[in-house]
Amino acid sequence: MEKRTLSLVTVLLLVAAVQAEEEKNITLPKPFGIGIGPAYIGGRDTDEEGTELSLKIYQQYIMFKRLSSMNLQEDEQYYSRWTGKGECIGACPQYSHCKKGICVCKPEDSRIQVYGRCWSNSTAYFVGDKEKYRKPTPPARPEWCFCEKKNGGKDVCPENRGREECQVVTYPNNFDHNTQYCMGGDHSHCLGKDINMFCSSNQVQDQTTGQVKNLCQCRKDMKFDTKNMECRIRIDVDCTYENKEEEGDLTWILKGRDEPKKEYTMAEIKTAFCNLIDAESAEYNAHIVGEFTFSILGLSIGGFIAVCCITCVTACCCCKCCEKVKAKIRALDPRNAMRDAGMGPGTQMAALGAVAAGEYMENRNDKQDEARVAAMQGQSMGMPGGAPPGYAPVPEGYPDQGAGYPQDQRGGYGGQEGYAPVPTGYPPAGYPQPGYPQPGYEQPGYPQPGYPQPGYPQPGYPQGGYPPQGQPGYIPPADGGPGIMNLAPELALAGAGAFTGNAAMAGLGVVAAAEKMGAEEDKEDRFRAAAMKGVPPPPMGYAGGAQPSYPQNQPPYAEANYPRQ
Repeated sequence: MEKRTLSLVTVLLLVAAVQAEEEKNITLPKPFGIGIGPAYIGGRDTDEEGTELSLKIYQQYIMFKRLSSMNLQEDEQYYSRWTGKGECIGACPQYSHCKKGICVCKPEDSRIQVYGRCWSNSTAYFVGDKEKYRKPTPPARPEWCFCEKKNGGKDVCPENRGREECQVVTYPNNFDHNTQYCMGGDHSHCLGKDINMFCSSNQVQDQTTGQVKNLCQCRKDMKFDTKNMECRIRIDVDCTYENKEEEGDLTWILKGRDEPKKEYTMAEIKTAFCNLIDAESAEYNAHIVGEFTFSILGLSIGGFIAVCCITCVTACCCCKCCEKVKAKIRALDPRNAMRDAGMGPGTQMAALGAVAAGEYMENRNDKQDEARVAAMQGQSMGMPGGAPPGYAPVPEGYPDQGAGYPQDQRGGYGGQEGYAPVPTGYPPAGYPQPGYPQPGYEQPGYPQPGYPQPGYPQPGYPQGGYPPQGQPGYIPPADGGPGIMNLAPELALAGAGAFTGNAAMAGLGVVAAAEKMGAEEDKEDRFRAAAMKGVPPPPMGYAGGAQPSYPQNQPPYAEANYPRQ
């Protein structure tokens, strides 16, 4: 199940990545410029940067009209009063502000323009035909049309379903921007249709009532785009048959960075303007807004589903791991293990008794193994049969230092106990000088040449602590190896289970006996391997270790002359 979920999440992520890559690779047609006729700019099609670029192109369009002498006096008055001051007739509705005489939605409030009104980024996806065609909200049906249902709620009564008052009012998908009437000066009514509509002074007769009313219309230099169903800036210049040319003085004049120094023909002005907006078309396309997609927390539908799937899989994996760890920790308690196996109280007591007996046998075997190890180490030193139990060749007392100094047998001070004669004079020639070893006379306390130095192995003498070559060091256990007595608790548990018909108890005993038998055989194999490799003995002075040796002190020379005290 987990693998399938991970595969599904991977497929969703790949599909989302491919779709995003395809959207990036889409080549948009040129919106305006050389080879293109009059065009709409701004509005719903552009983001914040695209809206700013549209307003800049609009300023160039105003300059184009001035150079072409297309503006009348009232046009210049409008540009001076509204466009130049950044004010809009009738002001701008909520969530929008006025720029260069045109209302635009506030991007800082996360608002975008759809069908001539400002919507939040999170609700723009749900804007439908009701908002597109400016349909009014249907009137509520009378309460007497409905009857209570048996399972709750209300529905139109059967006898009232044919009555006109009980029918749901529907409106066609139609919006005629040329017949939106208003009362004089009622700009708010027109702004409810489109943020760039105002109540004009143009009057026509309402065909439904016969009254003369004012008309809602788009702002100056804007027209209603029936494709996007909103008022947009209209660049009313046909560049279909214009040719590509390099920038000249007219380009800088159209940008508002220079003043005209001579008169230009209409053809020159048009060509320069078409080339100018043609150069800006690629940048404009970079800020085109595509179809709105539903988003949650800034994620598309696919991204949100992928995140939810990944989160669910991660949570499931974590829960599964926690559950397994919890089960393993719980299984460490023998009571839980026996309870999970379906054992009753009697079976549990028997199993716990077998465990206690097994522990006792293990402790006894450990002590026997320690004795075997000591014996094997002692045998490796050449002791037949190994070291006896408790053998510890640790020296006690002090070694024999030999005979003391000889006393003078003469009387007087010479016969006094504890008297040491002081040499008078020098020893005769041929005798060693006291305190210095002479050739032929060895220094007391040091081993004689030809004898091994204590504590160090000498050539020709075997090093203490290692077994002689070819002598076996393995000592089998007292009972000959893993036997029935070591497996008695487990076998007793299995026999009791078989006798009482308790399969869980019998199985537990058999498994425990088999495991113990295997463990005992593995232990004996380790003992044999260690004996074959030559187990090193314990250090000198410990059980099974080598016995220390001590040198024999040489008595002082009787003929030496000692000084008197």
